[in-house]
Amino acid sequence: MNRKKMVAWLSFVLMITFIYSLASAQAVNRPKAGHPGWWPQVLKDALQLTPEQEKKLEEFRQARQQEAKVHREKMDQLRTEWRKLMADPKADEQKINSLIDQMARVRADRMKALYKNKKEWEKIFTPEQLKKLEEYRQDFRHRRETRLDRPGRRGRLMTRRDGFGRRTY
Repeated sequence: MNRKKMVAWLSFVLMITFIYSLASAQAVNRPKAGHPGWWPQVLKDALQLTPEQEKKLEEFRQARQQEAKVHREKMDQLRTEWRKLMADPKADEQKINSLIDQMARVRADRMKALYKNKKEWEKIFTPEQLKKLEEYRQDFRHRRETRLDRPGRRGRLMTRRDGFGRRTY
């Protein structure tokens, strides 16, 4: 009987200790990699941004989001029209080709804007910050490459760069 009481008492103490440790644990609100807000937090912490730089980066981000939204809407409109024409057996071939050319121009304009925006983005940082940023990028690339060597939960097929196959527009 004494032994049963001792086991029950020990179980009770361990349970109380466990509950107390869960209740007193502090939640860490740091964003995880891949979730919204994690990269700006890395920039802010690692590069020791000034308030002016933070403000410029936020304005830059909002402007680029608006550009991306306009591009997406334009491409969605063109793709929808293209799909309708492709489904129509009587569609004018010249109109389809014209639409394909237009989609290519919109994509090319977007790529040019991305390049220009990258150069503008880099102007916000000091040379020391850019050097530190490049070191972080190399570290992230290295981590990603080492992760790609291991098959994931879904096997090697999902670790290919383009997933199951090439995307077609």
